[in-house]
Amino acid sequence: MKMNELLNIKDTVQKFAEVLKEIIKFDVEIVDQSLVRVAGTGVFESEKGEHIEEGNIYRLVMDTKEMVMVENPRENELCHGCRKLDECIEIYEISYPIILDERVIGVIGFLCYSEEQKKYFLSNKDSFINFLGQISGLIAVKAKSNNENLKLSEMLQALKSVINKVSECVLLVNSKNELIDYNLVGAKFLNYDKDSKIEFVKPVTDDEKYVYTITNNNIDFRVFGELNELDTSDGSLKIAIFSEVADSRFKNGNHGLNEIMGESHYIKELKGRIKKISKNSSTVFITGESGTGKELIARAIHNNSDRSGMPFITINCGAIPDTLLESELFGYEKGSFTGADPRGKVGKFEIANGGTVFLDEIADMPLYMQVKILRVLQEKTVTRIGAHRPKKVDVRIIAATNKNITKMVKEQTFREDLFYRLNVIPIHTYSLRERKEDIKLLTQYFLNKYQVHFKRKGIKIAKSVWDIFYEYDWPGNVRELENVIEFTIAMIDNNNCIDISSLPKSIRDNSSVKHGNVESYNLKKLEAETISKVLEICGDTTEGKLRASQMLGIGVATLYRKLKQLSE
Repeated sequence: MKMNELLNIKDTVQKFAEVLKEIIKFDVEIVDQSLVRVAGTGVFESEKGEHIEEGNIYRLVMDTKEMVMVENPRENELCHGCRKLDECIEIYEISYPIILDERVIGVIGFLCYSEEQKKYFLSNKDSFINFLGQISGLIAVKAKSNNENLKLSEMLQALKSVINKVSECVLLVNSKNELIDYNLVGAKFLNYDKDSKIEFVKPVTDDEKYVYTITNNNIDFRVFGELNELDTSDGSLKIAIFSEVADSRFKNGNHGLNEIMGESHYIKELKGRIKKISKNSSTVFITGESGTGKELIARAIHNNSDRSGMPFITINCGAIPDTLLESELFGYEKGSFTGADPRGKVGKFEIANGGTVFLDEIADMPLYMQVKILRVLQEKTVTRIGAHRPKKVDVRIIAATNKNITKMVKEQTFREDLFYRLNVIPIHTYSLRERKEDIKLLTQYFLNKYQVHFKRKGIKIAKSVWDIFYEYDWPGNVRELENVIEFTIAMIDNNNCIDISSLPKSIRDNSSVKHGNVESYNLKKLEAETISKVLEICGDTTEGKLRASQMLGIGVATLYRKLKQLSE
């Protein structure tokens, strides 16, 4: 009697199927040489152990020992004779052999049901097929090592070559939660190195996807994704795949205040107020022009509070399309709507539970969403799309806008009841032109920062430039000042002196503009000059326009609309 290698390691095979599903996004089934389904995801998960009678394609794979791709199921001759041909909804199929000692011991099948899935696969076809081959090889190795003596190094060697091709954060850890390897995305978002020791803490939840806390030294991260365990003889190997990473949170309570720089009376008063505000969980509403550091203030409040050990989640209400904003904030249950992740999604408020949510550009939030935010403030609960029961959340809300919010309330474009709920502790950020005594300190800080970045030393600033800096109105505030310094250091020649000729043309041309000049009050002209000035600093590329929109405090779609109007 022939030994059934795959059935004997069915739990491990199922784990591999789940990893494949997570990466390639197709439903997966793995069958043995008798066409019995050993593992499956999605629609196949409940059909494990069943015999597949319509297995013409799988039989061909076993006979030829070659991968088979069927681009047009139902029309392909391999599908002729199938009893389920008329009811078949597949539009693409890939079948890959699992070969052990030159024998095919099973087949991995991928089934695609939508053009979107098909397009996603074809755009990454070579990488995915390579990954599929690696997983097939790993299953074969595991089958051969049926006595549970599969070496960790064998598995790692195969996985290392493919995890950097994945767009999500992937970490490999052992049974002691020691980091073994990670991909480039994981290194970037989690600041990990080979000496890192991480911990996973799974909160109580009924979701199929979980929220985890990862601790690396004194920095915590809250992540959203999957943790799959693959048993090995050297200990349990865990493959962590995360699609979302919340902001890091620092356990140093002073972090944040030191980054609010300035010697003006306003800055000293602001820091004192932040220390007082941080002692409670009252809602804070920050108003002020774009580029004045509203998010920096929000982070300082969070990091100096007793919530500093929990997530700080930033949501730009103006950058997320109205149709997606509710699902981003509150999440959704599985199967809630067409196109939704079949496993559901955890919303930002749930991810931030215990921490702080920063609602930036809240004035751009549609009225129907304002009602839902009001309910969060009043009832301390959130309800996912498609859910029947609310969930309790403990979050501090800090909101911000650069618009005239009181005017919007009067015009009924912003809910009055929500305004009063948010405006418990108001903070107004002063523009740079109102605290020009801070210009020198800020300029010197940015000068040092970008000298390091561009590997330059000893750069000086001419007196004439200082005169212009103190005279200029800085409509983009501190953000504009930083971009100007970055621009000048990037463009300066080897004389190591920033003079007037080193400055962006927009700064030179507007250095004599005063508030007393009536012409300067032409809003359309000022807007055009400001946009032109920012684009000169950031560049006219797609990436530059995205950065410019952030600097201007508007959505990128709004920037494109304004550019079109200015060109007419």
